[in-house]
Amino acid sequence: MTESTFSGMSKITRLFGLLRRNRRILLARLRGALEAENMLVLARHGADLCRHPRSRAPATDLQHRECASRAVGWICRSQDVVGSGGVGCYDFSGWSAGYPEVTGYIIPTMWDYAKLLGRQDLAQRAREMADWELSLQQECGGWEGSNEGDNVPPTVFNTGQVIRGLVRTYEGTGESRYLDAAARAAQWIVVTQQPDGSWSASNYLGLQRVYDTYVAAPLANLSLLTGEQRFAQAARDNCAFALRQQHANGWFALCDNSSFYNDAPLTHTICYTADGLVEAGELLDEPSYIDAGARAAEALASRVYDSGYLPGRFDQHWNPKVPWSCLTGAAQLGVLLTRLHRRTGDPSLLETASRLFAFLAHVQTLGAGTAHGDGGIPGSYPIWGSYAPFRYPCWATKYFLDLALALEPTFTPRDPASVAA
Repeated sequence: MTESTFSGMSKITRLFGLLRRNRRILLARLRGALEAENMLVLARHGADLCRHPRSRAPATDLQHRECASRAVGWICRSQDVVGSGGVGCYDFSGWSAGYPEVTGYIIPTMWDYAKLLGRQDLAQRAREMADWELSLQQECGGWEGSNEGDNVPPTVFNTGQVIRGLVRTYEGTGESRYLDAAARAAQWIVVTQQPDGSWSASNYLGLQRVYDTYVAAPLANLSLLTGEQRFAQAARDNCAFALRQQHANGWFALCDNSSFYNDAPLTHTICYTADGLVEAGELLDEPSYIDAGARAAEALASRVYDSGYLPGRFDQHWNPKVPWSCLTGAAQLGVLLTRLHRRTGDPSLLETASRLFAFLAHVQTLGAGTAHGDGGIPGSYPIWGSYAPFRYPCWATKYFLDLALALEPTFTPRDPASVAA
């Protein structure tokens, strides 16, 4: 048996395993796809694949703020449907319960748009999200690792994202209860850290992975606010762990959220890793972290098609491995490139971010006019791609909003280092 044959059989085995583990979810979504509204979205995606080859920029005259307004509306609609204060997701089988992790990092986005648009209702929604998070904090200080009510044990990554929202709400309100809760969560994260700097013991599937740098960054931020050096040291230890996994070309080992796909991680988790390093590097004044994150981001940027399409998985040589795009990762890359552009002034970074946004804005239009998809961003393009198939994950729309904001000429993004002043 040749090596290529073995590799092919291994992928088939993985596929069948994935189908077995998720058959109930997939069947429910497929049944939901038979509804007229969802069939319209499917038809638009199918027709679009014929009309918009990846080498040609999709035609769109939508402006950043128009797209963002629709996306904000989708987030608000999700919060209203969920009803508890959190934000959930929509898939072809219906709406989910609130998601503590993602609601945590949606909160800063809502504060940003409250400022940009002068909408106090968005600031109030951000506070409601933060209060909902406080009601769910567990005795250890952490937050559960899935949707509200799933009774999943607390996880480090999810807890780190809630810290982002609580810190931003403290900055927006001056109320110490948000900062106190964030500090209690950070103390739990520090205690659970492994000697090598990873957080494998209290994380999803118990795996070592590098994208926990996206936890290191809010820890670094919290250390500046509280003066607690243990938070900063934990962040440094985790970033050092991530740097040990980076290849010379910028690619990271141990980068996917499943050990099955560490050979070709998602752009979503690659960008978590790179963004966490850049943000932590800025907060801790560690240029080596920034350089490492920039190396990965620039390698990904070189793989963006003229249309703004970005494949969803890449191997260690930065070869694309799947025929679909992870739209969350595409939006995250755009945000990261705008951050790097502010540091370097390199116009090519901003140009690539703009192409990514144009593609995402075009995909947003494919759900226009539908009750549940209008304004949201799907998990994959086409919508039946393997990342969150037939689903509008709230985190995809969050990062699309962040990218629209980063490209908004009249709004100055918040400097993360300013909290130290």
